[in-house]
Amino acid sequence: MPVGNRKNLLYGMALPVFGKRCHWKTATGHGVAGVNLTRPITRALRKHHVVGGCVQLIRNGTLAECYSAGYATLEPDRPARPDTVFRTASVAKMACALLVFRLQTLGRLDVNIDISDLWGDRIRNPLYPDTPIPLSALLSHTSGIVDSALYYSSFQKTVPVRELLADPATYANRPPFARFQYSNFAAGLVGCLLEKRFGESFETLAQRELFLPLGADATFDISALCGRSMADSYRVLPPQKSASFNAQARFQAASPLDTPDPQTHYLLASGSLFITAEGLARLTLPLIQRAAPDCAPFLNPEACRAMLTPTAAWPEPAVRMRHGMGLLEMDDPRIHPHCLHGHQGFAYGAVNGVFFDEHGNGFASLNSGASERRLGHLSCLNRDLIALCIPGVSE
Repeated sequence: MPVGNRKNLLYGMALPVFGKRCHWKTATGHGVAGVNLTRPITRALRKHHVVGGCVQLIRNGTLAECYSAGYATLEPDRPARPDTVFRTASVAKMACALLVFRLQTLGRLDVNIDISDLWGDRIRNPLYPDTPIPLSALLSHTSGIVDSALYYSSFQKTVPVRELLADPATYANRPPFARFQYSNFAAGLVGCLLEKRFGESFETLAQRELFLPLGADATFDISALCGRSMADSYRVLPPQKSASFNAQARFQAASPLDTPDPQTHYLLASGSLFITAEGLARLTLPLIQRAAPDCAPFLNPEACRAMLTPTAAWPEPAVRMRHGMGLLEMDDPRIHPHCLHGHQGFAYGAVNGVFFDEHGNGFASLNSGASERRLGHLSCLNRDLIALCIPGVSE
């Protein structure tokens, strides 16, 4: 993806001329009620060269209509539908944080625990050997654990966690909570720690404690998606004829994730969530609705506060963003008059996002490829969807 103002400017100039063309005409609304956004959503998705995708709206704290457009796959052409399963990329980190805080709400976990106690062996930054690293620091990207060259090499050949933790390049020269630095390995390590603590696979825990209770059509295990409509991912600039992420090929090569393997499962919680747009929207409902007066809350007030309270500023100042435990906070009146929470995911050309406000309005957007142009960290596609899908005043 383009990083920096100059690259984003050049990307934006090249996109209308060289970007992959949309081979679809209009979005389709499903369950449309009230204001019909078919035309403006069609314009927004086509403007950003979306190959195919779904946008699920949330209105006044409940699921509303869903819009689908374009194609989930191009070889062969298969339309994107509300039941299409997309790979979320980093939006998976929000789901992982929800699982952690659900377990804390149930009294089975404490987000302030030293991760050494979860792992069953000492984990320390060798530059700060006497300073514990809490689980909360992993969730907020302030642990000092960073993405090393050895971590990136694991995309081609799996590197055990013990080797990554023994690599001095895995640690920054600062103690926990000193500074924000986005880390996929730190986020993925959370899933490994949960497997160590509970003796179950991350997928099993997520299904039982998170997805099934919330009615979310989701999995971290692509091998479980037999017979499902799965989306590939394509880069639209430079335009690609073949998929960067081929879901069917990944499915055929995958093994079930029904047993724990904390030495190798660190790529799950950081980005390998497969979910429908409706399922992603359902994950936001505990944070939007909070505690219902007639039943026990899915997340207790302390968990909601922890997720919704930012701890560190995002280093790119173009849009005012701060990061908490599994969620971004965006408080920038140039983008929206309300403070928004959510997450984004960028991978293989897909540009995903989920955002919501304090009034219970929001959206979940998943696609098979789109313009990767950004304003600071904020996707320009998500910026336009925010303006369309989240009212500027409470209804």
